[in-house]
Amino acid sequence: MKRITLFVTLSAFIFSSSAFAQKYGATPEDSVKCLMSNSLYQEYYKQKQWKDAYEPWREVVETCPQYHTNTYVRGNNILANLYATAANAEEREKYFNDILWMNDKRAEAFGEKWNCTARKAQAYQQYKPNEKETIYNLYKQAAEEGGEQLDQQYCVLYLQATIQYLAAIKASTEQMSILFDVYDYASETMDHALTEKSNELDSVTQLGDTKKIEKLQKSLDNTRSNIVALESLIEPYAKCEDIIPIYENRFQANPNDVALLKKITTALNGKNCTESQLFFSATENLHKLEPTPKSAFLMGQMLLGKKEYEQAAKYLEEAENTASDISTKAKAAFQRANALFNAKSYSSAREAARRAANYDKSLSGKATLLVARMYLATAGQNAAFAAYDEAARAKTLDPSLTTEANRVMSSAHGRFPTKANLFFEGGTPGSSVSVGGWIGGTAVVRTKD
Repeated sequence: MKRITLFVTLSAFIFSSSAFAQKYGATPEDSVKCLMSNSLYQEYYKQKQWKDAYEPWREVVETCPQYHTNTYVRGNNILANLYATAANAEEREKYFNDILWMNDKRAEAFGEKWNCTARKAQAYQQYKPNEKETIYNLYKQAAEEGGEQLDQQYCVLYLQATIQYLAAIKASTEQMSILFDVYDYASETMDHALTEKSNELDSVTQLGDTKKIEKLQKSLDNTRSNIVALESLIEPYAKCEDIIPIYENRFQANPNDVALLKKITTALNGKNCTESQLFFSATENLHKLEPTPKSAFLMGQMLLGKKEYEQAAKYLEEAENTASDISTKAKAAFQRANALFNAKSYSSAREAARRAANYDKSLSGKATLLVARMYLATAGQNAAFAAYDEAARAKTLDPSLTTEANRVMSSAHGRFPTKANLFFEGGTPGSSVSVGGWIGGTAVVRTKD
């Protein structure tokens, strides 16, 4: 009786306005059917009467697939519960196929085909986990369809599915390269999302919109969690001795393939495999073929590791000068400071360290400690005073550097004069003294006793 009353009420309301009657579905009749079925299934849904909800829910998807995205969210819950309580394998197969059908309908109605394809892959993972190849291929299809637009959670699941698929087929060394292709894609997608959300958060923060700030912060935290999950999945396969053989053959076959060179340099740099000959060769080729701030930075890092400090400094200067983003400029300047320090070009090294700190305030402590080491490496008692002062300032700027700063201070202290010697020199503890030389400025006079 309740259902009949509801139908009559809805029908009277809908047909009272021909414009409203055509809002859902292709015809006014479709609108009646849609609203009636929607109301029915939602009542059953609230009461967790899944079997009763099933038919009217399915009617909504068929008649008015664009009614609301919640139709598909609730549909997933309905089908999951029906699958769990199905009487036999035939019923389970029916509900599983409905999940696939529902996601096809959702893609037609609301777009984002890639995420719908990924949901189908996720359904296979949940209900048919042994079909490793199908799961992998569906995620691969989703990634090809969506590119950087694929939802982050599916990037993580894609990598997981790839690992499981390669294990199932007992992949060869050559086949394992697929794993790093997927990892590269997923990590690049995550990095893109992180950059976009960080920029958006900066803009919203300036406007002071608290609700949007909280929402974006949660989204950023979620992205960072996904990145951690991604790194955790790849970690067992990310040893240099595993990665290098995978890329070595591909490099030998195509040493001038820019896309491949980017993958190799990114993978090896990301996993700290920068001391290998492969990294050297790939980085060098990439910089010759397509010089960018990133390739210049990699060349600098590589040469720094090989202790070719002057050459390293040249590439790092190129990276700093050509980079458009502050982060790369800061990293390049700091590494250049390290290279010049090792090349004993202290004055230029200090300038680079201070630029790095200006680009990125979080590097202030490290840059100051590096300058302290430069002063310590310079002969003279007054240079030791200056080194002590800089090291003390470094640990104030960055307490995590306390242990390293204390070592510099201890070494500087060893070069201080005794009170007796200072007396004969005419100095006074605690006074200021001109340092002179390339260091310049003043420092506090101290004694070792």
